[in-house]
Amino acid sequence: MFTFELPEIGEGVVEGEIVRWLVKEGEIITPDQPLCEVMTDKATVEISTPKGGRVQKLHGEEGDVIAVHTPLADIDESSAGAAPAAPAASEAPTPAPAPAPAAPQPVAMPAPAPAPQPAAAAPAPRTSGKTLSTPAVRSHARSMGVDIDTVVGTGKSGRVTRNDIDAASSPAPVHTDRIKAPPALPAPAISPVAARADEHMRIIGLRRKIAEQMVKSYRTAPHFTYVDEVDATELVALRKSLKPAAAARGVKLTYLPFIMKSLVSVFTEFPTVNSVIDEDTFTLTVRGEVNIGIATDSPHGLYVPVIKNVEQKNILELAAEIAEVTERTRAGRPQLSDLQGGTFTITSVGNIGGRFATPIINHPEVAILGVNQIHDRPMVIDGQVVPRKMMYLSPSFDHRIIDGAVAARFVSALKARLESPASLLLELR
Repeated sequence: MFTFELPEIGEGVVEGEIVRWLVKEGEIITPDQPLCEVMTDKATVEISTPKGGRVQKLHGEEGDVIAVHTPLADIDESSAGAAPAAPAASEAPTPAPAPAPAAPQPVAMPAPAPAPQPAAAAPAPRTSGKTLSTPAVRSHARSMGVDIDTVVGTGKSGRVTRNDIDAASSPAPVHTDRIKAPPALPAPAISPVAARADEHMRIIGLRRKIAEQMVKSYRTAPHFTYVDEVDATELVALRKSLKPAAAARGVKLTYLPFIMKSLVSVFTEFPTVNSVIDEDTFTLTVRGEVNIGIATDSPHGLYVPVIKNVEQKNILELAAEIAEVTERTRAGRPQLSDLQGGTFTITSVGNIGGRFATPIINHPEVAILGVNQIHDRPMVIDGQVVPRKMMYLSPSFDHRIIDGAVAARFVSALKARLESPASLLLELR
């Protein structure tokens, strides 16, 4: 019997969460076959078995957090190469029910001959075909609450007239040989909408990691958000002028590379904003590298892939790398290295909408930049009202490290660079 333990997945990783089992007890497996998916540091990793055989026992359930070198599965190697186990009795397929005997077919009965009608009997109301009437008469019938199809018309060719509608709706005695009272209508059936049953979902995998990180950050760092607006008219024009050249190189040019390069410049004036904090020793590390995380919405949840060494790359290089790493992330294939080493984070929901937000810091960083929708607004410039492309910035800061005045100056410096973005093109790196 071989007991397979959770291996060391990455440097500094001491535990992982079982997100999904990929095999079942009793199943015959082969060497290198994936056993389960394990979540560590926001990266989901497939854990494969080094040996084959029959899975005798799986240790842990989906959602359990287990330490490295903890048993994952017991594998009976003597069963390697054996045929797959037959399904247990409880899993045996249910035999198809025997066909029910054919139901006796009803015998068609001849319709009874109609009884003779007295000569004075009123004509029966029509049961099929279109009632003859004018649109005005139909409207009058609706206003009087009369079902026009139950009224026998006295007009030419049986046409229902206004007088016929008035007679049908009048409580006074009417000529019963002409009009048949409308049948009593059943009360409308009211089908109450059934309440949906409660659904209980265990919070596991990435969603649990996000929850734990957000709670840790919000409880640890006293947040404050500072909002300012940027005139992005020149930024929009610059991007538009460069998009064809970027597209010719196969690069999709967004606003993020311009914002990232502006941040690199501003960090030289405000280096503590590009920092990480060690809670255990209460030490601040001001980072020399600028590694900017991009909060990325994906079908699997929120990831923050990191663009490393932003200070060493130009606009097009950043655009290409952003596209590559975010595409890989949205496809659920981020590498563990993609998600580590961040010094500052940008979260942008401008493509969705909204004016500003109060983002939560990506701990252990000390600040995060919220970038919001660019929208047209009338602005007063040199005494004239002109349309401009306006955008709000809404960064949040750790007030233990960043004072309010420092935050305000930092945002003002960032605003100045974004409002005159042409200078960014002078930086080859």
